[in-house]
Amino acid sequence: MPIYLLSIFLTYKQEQKIYKQKIKKDPSLKLPPLESYPDYNEALKFKEHLSYKLGEALLKAFKTWYKGGLFRFWFKIKKLKKEI
Repeated sequence: MPIYLLSIFLTYKQEQKIYKQKIKKDPSLKLPPLESYPDYNEALKFKEHLSYKLGEALLKAFKTWYKGGLFRFWFKIKKLKKEI
């Protein structure tokens, strides 16, 4: 599993480098802003779902585990349950 994740990360970095080189050569290839996509408003609705918010809180908790993020995560869950 770690080797697979490393390979995904390396291909992502390589694709980003190629994309930046193409943008330097031809700026018209640049991707449009997110707001211009037709399903942008639908994506904003998904950000308000409980499962999305829980996942976001869990990621934040694991990123700050050394500051007590996992302990704070339980309080965040209780707060999200009250919002429902």
